[in-house]
Parts: sequence; C-alpha cells; structure tokens
Amino acid sequence: MKRSTFVSLTGIITLGGLISCLHRGVAAPVKIEKTDCGDVLTPPVAEGPFYKNEKLNRSDIKEHKEGIPITYIFKVEDKHCKPVAGAVVDIWHCDKDGVYSDFSQQDTAGQTWLRGMQTTNADGFCTFNSVFPGWYNGRLTHVHGKVHYNGQTKQTTNFFFPKETELQAYKNPLYSKGQNPVTVQEDIEINGDHERFKALTMSVTGNDKEGYTARYTIAFV
Repeated sequence: MKRSTFVSLTGIITLGGLISCLHRGVAAPVKIEKTDCGDVLTPPVAEGPFYKNEKLNRSDIKEHKEGIPITYIFKVEDKHCKPVAGAVVDIWHCDKDGVYSDFSQQDTAGQTWLRGMQTTNADGFCTFNSVFPGWYNGRLTHVHGKVHYNGQTKQTTNFFFPKETELQAYKNPLYSKGQNPVTVQEDIEINGDHERFKALTMSVTGNDKEGYTARYTIAFV
C-alpha cells in the first residue's frame, strides 16, 4: 500500500537547547530516498529536548489528558517494502497546551502522559490511542517517534498533520491557543524543507467532533 493512501512555548526549554536552536542555522535539505516499491524511506528529524526512555509498553497513552481523540496506526517496513515484525515504535508528543510530560522545566516531572511504545505484529502494524497534540513556538504540530529493531535505534523522526486537519482541530474550544502560526519555513527542525515535511505527513481521516485516525508507514534501511 502506497504511503499516499496509507499513510508561546508554554514550558521552558533548557538554556542549552535554546542556544542550540538559535545557532542551528538553515540546514541543507534531507535527501528523500525511495523503497523498492516507490514508497518514501522515512527521513529523520532531530530528537528534540523532550525525549525520555520511559519504556512504557502501552497502546493507550493519553492517561487523563483532555483533547480530541486520535488513533495512530503505524506500519513498519524495510526498504524492500516487506513488513517488519518485532520493531518497537516509541512515540511522544505534547498535550493540547503544548506541554510535555516528565520534565521539571515544564513542571511535569514524574508524569508520563502522551508517551508509550508498542511492538509491531506479524504484519508490521502497531496502534496508539491518544489526543490531538497542541503546539508551541518554533515548531509545526508534530508527533515524535523512534523505531528500535534488533537492539538498535533505526530511526528518529517526526510525524506531521495535513494543514486542513490542523486547521479544523484547532477550532475546537478545547484548544484555547487557537491556530498554530508556524510555517514549514519557520520550523526550527524542518528549516523550510518542504519535501521532507511532505514525506513525513500522516494520512488523517475523521473530524474534531468524533476524533481522528492518522496512518503512516515507517520505512527504514
């Protein structure tokens, strides 16, 4: 199945992280490569400052957090387009207000919401239940992800939302910050790389009243 069919920072980042952002500059676009069947090999995005290896083996990651329900369906495959069983998909994202769990800088130390990992089944699939993420200054709306396989981290990246989905979601009164003004050009990790953004955009169905389903095929070498 082709990817096209399947798939105010409210906290305070560390001073080192802020300096890194200010001095990163504009990176060269990431080369987009193809799998044997013409799908896109998932390009990387930096880990960011809010990763924690919580080792939370769970499909439902929302805990008590409010927001529009969303189900993430990931398929993991290799460059030959064959499903990868036994890959560990590890995701984390901010809440509706743009805050991450388990960081003292965000006044959330010891909390674990909106984080979790799942192991892919024989067909390469895994699923997470969560809430639609909010946003914060300098970043497009995104979900962080890592893929571990055979004891190695094979991929670290972000997953993005179609703009029309984001525009609809942020009209919901639960999201009091309103629309995310950050563009692809302004995102401090994507740096105007429109092809990479396109390659990492999930396929999303649903609405802000009943919830969303987001699909993405993660392909790695």
